[in-house]
Amino acid sequence: MENSVEYVKEKWKKLTSFSKKEDLKEQMWEEIVYRYSGQHRHYHTLNHIAHLYTFLDNYIGKITNPAVIGFAIMYHDVVYDTYSEDNEEQSAAFAEAHLRQLNVSGALIENVKTFIKATKDHIMPDGVILQKDLSFFLDFDMAILGVDEDMYKLYSEKIREEYAKYPDAVYKEGRRLALQKILEASNIFCTNEFREEMEQKARENINRELALL
Repeated sequence: MENSVEYVKEKWKKLTSFSKKEDLKEQMWEEIVYRYSGQHRHYHTLNHIAHLYTFLDNYIGKITNPAVIGFAIMYHDVVYDTYSEDNEEQSAAFAEAHLRQLNVSGALIENVKTFIKATKDHIMPDGVILQKDLSFFLDFDMAILGVDEDMYKLYSEKIREEYAKYPDAVYKEGRRLALQKILEASNIFCTNEFREEMEQKARENINRELALL
């Protein structure tokens, strides 16, 4: 989307408006931009973050704690290394380090960390207090699967670019397994809203990609 950096920056300003540590907030913002602007990133950029914030805007009336989702969106892919298997845990730790410096409450930080870690397999963990909010957050992150055919094709191409260092045979096998795992779930999306709007389209998109792998 156009001007996604400015759009996300406005979200950052609103999320952190409680703090008067202006220099620290600016330093943190620059670090976030730096992380999401890595040369190896093609899909997991600030455009992706902006896309999730548009969903938060659209569903804000159904969200209990917008700050938790807001921070989870901002930080959920801040660490992204296609060689690593603990990106989500590292992103959660990164978020905690930032938010502690801003004196965010411990309870809110723990919720943000839980939300970020849940993006590892997009399965609802047990005992989550903000279960409805987490359901929406996970669906925001998975919504790219249910977009129109052209947008999905662009998404899948960008994912391949992020794994450019892997030869075709290795990438295709890994991608095939990941997509098949998504299809095996009884529902791709957690909320009724996203199931009604995107479930069928997401399955069509994934099956189309699988046929090309």
